[in-house]
Amino acid sequence: MIYDNPGTTHFAFTDELYARLARLPRVASLKIPPLPADPARARARVEHLRRLLPAAVTIGTSGDAAAARGLNAGCDAWYSVIGGTFPEPALALTRAAQAGRHRQALEESRRLEPLWDLFARHGSLRVVAAAAAHLGLTARRNLPLPLRGLNAEERARLVTVVEQLRLHT
Repeated sequence: MIYDNPGTTHFAFTDELYARLARLPRVASLKIPPLPADPARARARVEHLRRLLPAAVTIGTSGDAAAARGLNAGCDAWYSVIGGTFPEPALALTRAAQAGRHRQALEESRRLEPLWDLFARHGSLRVVAAAAAHLGLTARRNLPLPLRGLNAEERARLVTVVEQLRLHT
């Protein structure tokens, strides 16, 4: 997979680089950053990328808060942070988009706004790690060093969000 994460890497892939890398053997997918908020621009971006990539290479969206936007625009996949910990809302959003129920997919995403807000504030990895610990899926300290988990106040806010949204494994 070609994983384009400019927020973390501070490196911007060009479309030419996507096309060159996608022609390498065993490259099966391109994980792109969140698409524009405008649906027409988002769809145009996905269509443009499809013209550049080999037919066998899928396009996946990242950034859970923007997943509905990417799936509605025609991405083949959502490389989700929440999918393994909270599969039900991830499936509901994905299935709505795949069925062409774009408004429902956006509504599913809007329902999760409090979780997306925590992601924006603390990083999705740290939030999902704390959620997994809260649900008893992992030990409380579950991040590799030197990563630090949420502090007590941040964990309490996460627990409130998980309960309010009725998120389960």
